[in-house]
Amino acid sequence: MTRFAAQLYSIREILWEDPEKCLTSLKAAGYDGVEFAKYGGRSAVALRRLLANTGMVGVGTHVNGDLFLVGDELKRTLDICAEAGILSVTTPHAKRDSEDAYRRFGAEMGKAAEVAAAYGIKVGIHTTYHHFETKYDGVTAWDVIFSETSPLLQQQVDTSNTFHTGTDVVALLKKYPGRHFSIHLKENTPSATATLGERPTDGGPLVPWREVMDEVAAERMPWCIVEAETKPDTLEPLIASRNFLKQF
Repeated sequence: MTRFAAQLYSIREILWEDPEKCLTSLKAAGYDGVEFAKYGGRSAVALRRLLANTGMVGVGTHVNGDLFLVGDELKRTLDICAEAGILSVTTPHAKRDSEDAYRRFGAEMGKAAEVAAAYGIKVGIHTTYHHFETKYDGVTAWDVIFSETSPLLQQQVDTSNTFHTGTDVVALLKKYPGRHFSIHLKENTPSATATLGERPTDGGPLVPWREVMDEVAAERMPWCIVEAETKPDTLEPLIASRNFLKQF
C-alpha cells in the first residue's frame, strides 16, 4: 500500500523552530513519513530520535549527488542515513552540457545505488525541466541518463517539473516500471499556496491527478511525497494537499 510523506523543504522557515511539533501535526494530518532537505544542524542520532518520537518514517533526503554520492563522501552520506533511519537518497537538478556527460552521470549514480543497496538504502535522481527539454537526436536527457546505468538506480518523478514540459507523466512512469521508490506530487506551476488540485497562477492545466494516482496504485509505489514550497512558513498547504489526495 502506498503511503504519504511530506517534503520538509515545504516548511523550511518553521520546521527547525519546533521540529517535533511540526512532524506531530503532519502525522495527525495523514502523513506517515518525511523527506529531508537539510537537517537543521541535528546529528543522525537526533534525527532518528525525532522520527521515533513523532512516529514518522524517514523516507528520504535530498543531497547534491555531485558532492555527496561520490568518492569518500558516498560512504559518509550512507552512514548518516543508516544511523538516522533514512531509507533513500535522491539528487535533484543534475544538469549536464552534453549527451556523454548525462550518460556518465547515470553510470556514476548507478554505482552509488549499488553501494547503497548493501545498506538497504535506495539512491535516485529527481526529475526537473532540463531532463525533458534537452534532447539528443530526439532522445531526452532523462532517457540518456537511464540508458546505461544500474537497474537499482531509482527515478523520483516530480509531477510538476515533468508535466510542465509537456511530458506525459503516466507514460513516463509506465516506461520505467519498478524504479519508483517514491514520486513527488506537486502541482503544475503552483498556485500561490502550491496546494495540489488548485489552479496554477499562470492559468495552465492541472496535473492529471486521477491518472497519476491510478498508476501509483497499479505499480504499488511505496511512497508519495507531497511538495508545497511557496508558503514555507505554514503547514496549511501540506495539510490541504493531503486532504485533496484522500479522494483517490
